[in-house]
Amino acid sequence: MKITFILPAIGKKTGQKYLKSWLMEPLTVAVLNSMIPDTYEREFFDDRIEKINYDTKTDIVFITVETYTAKRAYYIASEFRKRGKKVVMGGYHVTLCPEEAVLHSDSIMVGNADGIISQVLNDIENDTLQPRYDGGACIMYKMPDRSIYADKMKKYLPVSLVETGRGCYHNCEFCSIAGYYKQCYIHREVEDIIAEIKACRHKIFFFVDDSIFSNRSFAKELFEELKKLDIIWTTQITLDIARDDEMLHLMKESGCEMVLIGFESIESDNLKQMNKGWSERLGEREKLIQKIHDVGIGIYASFVFGFDSDNEDTFKATLEFCEKHQFFVVAFNHLLIFPNTKTYESFKADGRLISEKWWLESGYTFGMVTFNPKQITSDHLRACCKGYRKKYFSFPSIFRRGKTMRKRSKGFLINFAYWVINIIFHFEIDKRFGIPIGENLEEKKK
Repeated sequence: MKITFILPAIGKKTGQKYLKSWLMEPLTVAVLNSMIPDTYEREFFDDRIEKINYDTKTDIVFITVETYTAKRAYYIASEFRKRGKKVVMGGYHVTLCPEEAVLHSDSIMVGNADGIISQVLNDIENDTLQPRYDGGACIMYKMPDRSIYADKMKKYLPVSLVETGRGCYHNCEFCSIAGYYKQCYIHREVEDIIAEIKACRHKIFFFVDDSIFSNRSFAKELFEELKKLDIIWTTQITLDIARDDEMLHLMKESGCEMVLIGFESIESDNLKQMNKGWSERLGEREKLIQKIHDVGIGIYASFVFGFDSDNEDTFKATLEFCEKHQFFVVAFNHLLIFPNTKTYESFKADGRLISEKWWLESGYTFGMVTFNPKQITSDHLRACCKGYRKKYFSFPSIFRRGKTMRKRSKGFLINFAYWVINIIFHFEIDKRFGIPIGENLEEKKK
């Protein structure tokens, strides 16, 4: 029996290459591949870098779907189904919108696949495939099987992704993770994580984890083991971690050179609106940022604009805040209204959604705002996100921050990564905005 895995692409502009910064290794496929018995033949098409062979001889097609790739995923599914192939879909978007996804597939997997994929495979073999399978919040695999894309590794960014845990104990209203895991956090065994790291080819790692400090004892055990390895790593954290001096120094000692922090906003009213008021209650934000920088860890600072207190003055204040702290990189994003989140339901009830299914909308492009902000227009919000991102990634700003980065960390590899990442971001701003979602992906790959 043969299985075909598909990773759909987001989209690209006519005649242009797929964005380099969007070419991380497809870890989800490696995880799924590890759950398939050796008796199955399998193949993988990465829609971002290669043409999909819709006429391939296969028994079942597995497609992993995110909200940004849903439109493309449904097109791919239709091509296979027209040829008589069975299609099974899973992923966060399927979990958020099962009633939509089931219309475009023969079966869907809702939630984590770990506990249900064996039943799905058994039903496929017995020709009793059900329209829906529900998996709970779990993490059961030991080692992802990257052999399925070993021949493609040179086309991905030289960063290894390693999943350490799933879920988060916070409950931010706009977050799709909070919508599924319900403030629950689960993690892998430390020995499995270390074994996977040792098996990876790269020296730089991104730990895929929305809140690695949700379990302090687990994080401490992991960092103690990482100290024995010669690697550089980064992950997502919340700012409150800087209150824990022991863990902060342990992170640095174990190879952490940068952390991604979702500040989201510097406006108190916005934080309360997104149910992130706990961030304001931490105390002195400036002091906690300085503590992270003082131990030699850089910060990827992420901000979301479009909440009710936002206008262009908010952008100006945020830019000043970022320049003051000389962050490694920043993200100035407009609020993305993910389906079936509390924010989505609230904006829908208030009649503020321009499109209720923007991810399927004809003509929707990356960076387009799909709701009506209160203090500025949707077009003005989009322009500010792009314009202020350009200011932060201007060459004078990159050079100023580069000097600061050298003082914070002496490591060659992380300083080299700083220049590469910032220069890529500088040139990708114009390329990124206006990318048509789900379009131009049947063109010849460059």
